[in-house]
Amino acid sequence: MNVNDYPVIMALEDYVPTLLALAGFWVLGGASQRIDPLAAMLGRAGAVLIGLGGVAKSTWKLVLSAFGHDWPWLEQSLFPLMATGALLVLWSLTTTLRGKVTPWWPYALIGVAVAGAAVGTGSLQPAFITATAGVTLISVLGAVLAGRHRAWLAVALFVLGIVAVTSLVPLRSHPEHHTVAFQWMEQGINTVAQAIFLVAALLTVRAARTAAAPAPREALA
Repeated sequence: MNVNDYPVIMALEDYVPTLLALAGFWVLGGASQRIDPLAAMLGRAGAVLIGLGGVAKSTWKLVLSAFGHDWPWLEQSLFPLMATGALLVLWSLTTTLRGKVTPWWPYALIGVAVAGAAVGTGSLQPAFITATAGVTLISVLGAVLAGRHRAWLAVALFVLGIVAVTSLVPLRSHPEHHTVAFQWMEQGINTVAQAIFLVAALLTVRAARTAAAPAPREALA
């Protein structure tokens, strides 16, 4: 099945996991607010960049399926935006885990190296690798943060989300991959995975804030 054979409703549904993921990255990216407001601001900006990448890809599918117009720049913007956003979220999340300001330059250096490799090879593969590794590492660090605050349900959900997303990889080589029914199944798995990720992020940040809240003063006898 070609992308322009997608039902329009399927193209519209593709926005759902994108927005769920955006919300999850926003929550985790802003968790460093008490430690470093700048890191939190840029972490949220990173979440927006990841979301914009997903929205661009979804919009490409929608325009192609509804109107037959192919705007490849929308599709190709996915991984560069995701890679950049993931680095920003990772910087903020690392700051949250360390409990102190984290140097920004290693993340900037990685970003420059990825951009240079992409330009040098004329390929989006470096951005694809960075984006994929980055969003996976965000879930791993999210699970570490959740475990630190004994939010075990969140840990389990982060792991489940990683497993769900990873399970999509072998499905792409399945003989039925290009059928409408199979595409619906894949999108359904992705939607559930991103919903799980969002819930895990919310539980984690709630646990972290509860732990950071000052204990109530004991009443004077």
